[in-house]
Amino acid sequence: MQFKVKPLQMNPIFRKSAFAFIVLVLFPAAMYAARDLHSTNSTAISLYDEGLKLAENEKFNEALDKLRQAIAADPNFLEAHLRYMDAFKSVGRGEEVVDMYGNLLKKNLNSALYHFLYGRTLTDMNEKRAEFRKALELDSGFYYAQYGIGGTYMIEGRLDEAIMALNRALDMKSDMVDAMVLLGTVYLDKGMPLQARDLLENAASRDSSNPGILLRLGQAYSQLERYESAEKAFRRALAIAPEEPMIYYYLGLVSEMSGKKTEAVKNYQRFVELAPDHKFVPSVKKTLERLNR
Repeated sequence: MQFKVKPLQMNPIFRKSAFAFIVLVLFPAAMYAARDLHSTNSTAISLYDEGLKLAENEKFNEALDKLRQAIAADPNFLEAHLRYMDAFKSVGRGEEVVDMYGNLLKKNLNSALYHFLYGRTLTDMNEKRAEFRKALELDSGFYYAQYGIGGTYMIEGRLDEAIMALNRALDMKSDMVDAMVLLGTVYLDKGMPLQARDLLENAASRDSSNPGILLRLGQAYSQLERYESAEKAFRRALAIAPEEPMIYYYLGLVSEMSGKKTEAVKNYQRFVELAPDHKFVPSVKKTLERLNR
């Protein structure tokens, strides 16, 4: 994403896609999601929480076992299914998820949940949307399916359609933090930081422990040239995830834009230390050379 600054132009690498940001920065989604769970089964929820703690500690195989048990205790536990999928991907077994949920769908053809879950495993955007729409046909109030449709449009760069779809999701569930963040991301990509700021401030007030939301909020402030507010948002994210490289990257950018050369250098250097193989590193090193002259 590009900061609007005068007269300095931002590095083009800052305009990474919204989808890439969601993958890289809302980390790990399971551990920072607001507590709005689709289960009232205390055993399933307890197993789910244990799985999240294991995943947070990168014990993904153990996490899989706990999440599998949570699903067995409550087969309709949406969040347990989502995290179960994520855990499979984390251990390099993402392809298995497609067959697994395809088979589950065959046994539950009239289930909106399983059409949504199967759609989430697919890579073709038209096929994903078809499954999400089928879920909505079966349950017109299944806001996660509407949210998924918005996500497919965003990935394809069809931002106006993404905005309409995500607004529909928020009409269905006005406090859906995921939809707020995704719609805010789309507005940032559209160069509409005021709309993005309003959504992201709302999301951050509801889920103040998610560093990805705070990073996005900082970007919105930066586009509005509110650099002090942006830095505060980034530092709040840093307090939650002090080893996340991208936080230092964004702090370096906003420090540079604010004319804080020493701070910019320190943050850029920390980014390089934490992520020496990141694709942004060559550009950051050039920036460091310029700032150190």
